[in-house]
Amino acid sequence: MNQEEYDQYAMQKDLNQQGVEGNMAPYTPQMQEQVAQAQAVLVQQTNPDKVLIEITNKLKGYYVNPDKTIVKFSDPLMNKKGISRIMFILSSIVNQNTILSHLDEKEISKLMILLSNDMTDDLTLNWREYEISDKMMLDHIMDAILFPAFFALKRALGQNEKNWLGKISVEQISGAPRIQPPKKGGFWSKFKI
Repeated sequence: MNQEEYDQYAMQKDLNQQGVEGNMAPYTPQMQEQVAQAQAVLVQQTNPDKVLIEITNKLKGYYVNPDKTIVKFSDPLMNKKGISRIMFILSSIVNQNTILSHLDEKEISKLMILLSNDMTDDLTLNWREYEISDKMMLDHIMDAILFPAFFALKRALGQNEKNWLGKISVEQISGAPRIQPPKKGGFWSKFKI
C-alpha cells in the first residue's frame, strides 16, 4: 500500500468514525427539534395516502403530471360509489400505521390475500352497481389497485421505512461531516507495511 492509498484509507476511516459518533451523540434540544421536523417532513413525503390518491386518479381516468397538471387519459373505470368503496377497503390496509410497522414476508402475504379477497368479492358482487362497463375490466382494475398496494406494504418489510426515515433525518441534520486530515505518523509510519 503506497502512501496515497494509506492516506485515503485513513481519511475514509476517520469519516466513518465521525459518522458513527455523530449518530450516537446526544442531541441538544435545538437538534432534537430539527430531527423531529425533518422526520415529520419525510413521513409526510412518503405517506402512503399518495398511493391511494394515485389509484383513485387512475380509476377516474386521470393522470397527474409532475407539474401537478391533470390529464384525462380515459373514461372513468367505475362510478364514485365504487371508487369510494374500493378506497375504503384499501385504506384499511395501506396506511401510515401499516407502513411504519414491522412486517415480515408472511404478514405482507396474508394482508395482500385479505385485500385481494375483499376486492374480488366486492367487485364481483357490485360491478353493475359500480357501472363497470365490461367484466373483463375487473382484472385490470384489480391490477391497478393491488400492485401499488403490494409495493406500499413492502416498505414495512423488516421495519425498513422506520430505519430509512431515521437514517435520512440524521444525515440531513448532521450535514456533511468535517474531513480531518490524516494524522502524521511517527518514526514507524515511514516504513511501508
